[in-house]
Amino acid sequence: MKTLTDYNVEKFRELKTDLREPRLKLVTEMILEESPGQLLDIGCGAGAFSSRFLSAGYTVHGLDLTEGQVQRARERGVQAVQHELGSGPFPHADASFDVAFAGEVIEHLVDTSFFLSEIHRVLKPGGCVILTTPNLASFENRLRLLFGRYPIWLEYQLEGGEGHVRAYTPRVLKRQLQKRGFSIERHVGNWVPFIPQRYADDVRHPFLAVTGRMFPGWSMDIIVKARK
Repeated sequence: MKTLTDYNVEKFRELKTDLREPRLKLVTEMILEESPGQLLDIGCGAGAFSSRFLSAGYTVHGLDLTEGQVQRARERGVQAVQHELGSGPFPHADASFDVAFAGEVIEHLVDTSFFLSEIHRVLKPGGCVILTTPNLASFENRLRLLFGRYPIWLEYQLEGGEGHVRAYTPRVLKRQLQKRGFSIERHVGNWVPFIPQRYADDVRHPFLAVTGRMFPGWSMDIIVKARK
């Protein structure tokens, strides 16, 4: 029987980050609002995204599931460590980081409350976390449910999917963050799928990014910044 960890190792062993995503441009804005310090990229992959903050004065740390990705991240200057997020506490001391980023991670985890508690633990007082995750309440999903269709990005089996085992609406994510001791500072979206995602997206059609700022509750992705 294939476990969730087995599936994730197979899925993310060679995953490459598309740096053209407007989601990452918004995250970059949020990170650069902070004074440079210690940055933790949770699910850092090969470090293509977070290594860009080295030139902004950050010391960049990373966590990833596979040794190959960790090695690639280290080659880019990220102080990366292999760690399976569902296996136990992060391998970092309390109050170690000024900023934590978890992009498209929380939907892959079973114990999301423990995950958020660990982020809270390793952040310094006044530090911030930036989370992104698919929006169960996106405009497209609202229409799909209205017509009896299954929501996109929510899966009922591992095979052939993305490994998503949790789904969030903006309100639920904010509520859970607040329960774990965070205050919400900002909520934006990447783009609103007025056109089904099989036909359009914000990488191929970057002008769509404006819709995420206008209607974040309908956006394909939830992007939240919260403060300890």
